[in-house]
Amino acid sequence: MPAKDNETTKVTEKTSTLCRHSHFSSRVPRVLLPTLLLVCLPAHAARYYLDATNGSDARSGLAAAEAWQSLAKANATVFQPGDELLLKRGERWHGSLQPQGSGTPAKPIRLGTYGEGARPVIDGGAAPAVLIHNQDAWIIESLEVTNQKDSKQDALKIWAGPRRPHYHFIRIRDCVAHDAGGSGIHVGEGSYGNYDDVVIEDCVSYNNLDSGIFIQGQDFAEVRNLAIRRSVAYGNGWDGIKIYSGRDGVIEYCTAYRNGWKQDARVGIWCWNSENIVIQYCESYENMTPGTADGGGFDIDWSCVHCIIQYCYSHDNDGAGYLFMGSGRGFTTRSAVRFNISLNDGRKNEYGGLLCYGTLQDSEVYNNLFYFEGAETGAAIHFRGTKEDGYPSNVRVFNNIVVAEQGRAVLRVATEAAKQNNTFDFNDYCSSSGLRMIWGGETYSDIAEFRRATRLEEHGLTADPRLKTGGTIVTGRLPLDGYRLLPDSPCRNSGTTYEAAFGNQDYWGKPLDHGKRLNIGPEQ
Repeated sequence: MPAKDNETTKVTEKTSTLCRHSHFSSRVPRVLLPTLLLVCLPAHAARYYLDATNGSDARSGLAAAEAWQSLAKANATVFQPGDELLLKRGERWHGSLQPQGSGTPAKPIRLGTYGEGARPVIDGGAAPAVLIHNQDAWIIESLEVTNQKDSKQDALKIWAGPRRPHYHFIRIRDCVAHDAGGSGIHVGEGSYGNYDDVVIEDCVSYNNLDSGIFIQGQDFAEVRNLAIRRSVAYGNGWDGIKIYSGRDGVIEYCTAYRNGWKQDARVGIWCWNSENIVIQYCESYENMTPGTADGGGFDIDWSCVHCIIQYCYSHDNDGAGYLFMGSGRGFTTRSAVRFNISLNDGRKNEYGGLLCYGTLQDSEVYNNLFYFEGAETGAAIHFRGTKEDGYPSNVRVFNNIVVAEQGRAVLRVATEAAKQNNTFDFNDYCSSSGLRMIWGGETYSDIAEFRRATRLEEHGLTADPRLKTGGTIVTGRLPLDGYRLLPDSPCRNSGTTYEAAFGNQDYWGKPLDHGKRLNIGPEQ
């Protein structure tokens, strides 16, 4: 550790054990032991201040009036459990903040702010603005971070080499990350990156060249206990918000929009190669693709197990509102898309409201609303795949409302997918411009003909669902009362009987009734 001024040296000594005295030996008189043991007690954690304008690195840093000035001074300090490093609000630094040391879950190290005014800004230039590497237990709060667009670096980057147990306990709160050459907020790496117990809350990440907010592990379900809450990602070149290789996590109350302009195969909010991830109460819209793949709202992607998208709102995306897929040996199984709304998705590349693709198995799609008014060619619900990626199998689709106008097909199932025991029943299909249901190579304009040919939709409807208004796109997940059912809707009490696995509420938060048949659609 570099030399410090006298006051800082005293603080550093206090936060160490203070028991490394070479004269301690068995010859110390017993009468002195109680006094010596008192010296071994740990001191209180320290609080350090940083002020870019009025600070000085010659000071102690231990009070606002004694604040340090430079990031280099902070980077040269090894912080101890419970310590705080506070940046003055309204100030700006150029360079990379890379503080050293690890906390514990009981005594994390806090990187935060003091004073009044705007968030302090760190511009990392060619490096991450903030970098935490191989360190446990940090809280990062209320910072604004950015760097050069040509840096290829994340603005706020936290990653780790391999270790058992993993590095753990990261909290990122109320931070703004923007205009970075990599992702805005990125915890993890593709080759290492193992951090358990990660929570990102109330953050905004925008105009970054790569993704907005990204938690990542190395292998299948490699990082555990993850949460991204109440955060917004927009204008990013790749994805909005995503979890890779995670287990036991949630993305909730988040919004992603206008992401994906740089590269195709990107999605607003999604999980990949994960287990027990729930995406809920989110909105994703106007996400795009410059190519032919994806650009959709939400996605459960390949090698996912027990993952759920529920109570979400997707609209006006280039790709599918909800992509639900496996790929080759990357099977997605025992997962569900339920109680969601998709409005006018599938603006390009023959996408629609729901695409079930590849090796998706033993999963369910139920009580959603897919509503389309445009003349795009993608089917509202589409099952397809390839020889290499496989085809969906044993997927159960029920209790969904599907409205598709101007010639768009309400359902399209590829020939190979039609052979894989995928089942459809209790759905309501509506199209005032003429019903189109495509099964294999055949097109049906009458549900009775479809029922005879496929032995599916025994309880299916082709009635107007009688929505309160419909046809209106709004921003915000809950101002969607126009898509509730009128009292005389034929979808009321026309779905399957409630089962516990269906969840405990509808899209608007009404508890599900265990004792009766469900409505068709997201309202109960």
